[in-house]
Amino acid sequence: MNELTVGLNAWIIQDGNYDEFRRGESYKLALEFNGSALIPSVERAMQCKHKDTSLFNVVAKVIFSTPEVWVIDFGVKVFCESRPPRFAKFGQWVQGEIWLGIDPFFYKERLHRLPGMPDLSVDWFVIRIQLETTPWIEDKSGVRTLLKRDSARAEWIDQVATDAWTDDGGRGDYLLSLSLSLSR
Repeated sequence: MNELTVGLNAWIIQDGNYDEFRRGESYKLALEFNGSALIPSVERAMQCKHKDTSLFNVVAKVIFSTPEVWVIDFGVKVFCESRPPRFAKFGQWVQGEIWLGIDPFFYKERLHRLPGMPDLSVDWFVIRIQLETTPWIEDKSGVRTLLKRDSARAEWIDQVATDAWTDDGGRGDYLLSLSLSLSR
């Protein structure tokens, strides 16, 4: 797996966790995943197939698991800071859909110090940055009105760099296409 597309929300930059990202630059990053759709797998060969935006279908091995965080490896090691499913024990294989994003700060500030935690910081080269321009709509289905994206009209535009304070009124959602940095 030499290229991944990962999600990045403007707040991660706004909180001071990273500077703005620029296409053509390298960054040392850990990646997080949301794997609520993962199930045990009988497969024993790592796979990663891009599905859409920052969604992937994977077959991965659990390489670290505590009650608070777990790490899978599908050719790239990624973490999920949540209680792992009961089946997600060290050495278990899993498969299904995951979302990938840039570590907001969990790994680089504290998780990297956990005993036995694998090194997840990798040099990535940003080959593309996309900003979501999907229109916002009001969702009045609950007790209060919420803004959400109109998924029927999804749109993304290419950017040279992120501008977290300005893009989409400070609510920017980005896709970063990353490749493994090979001494660029």
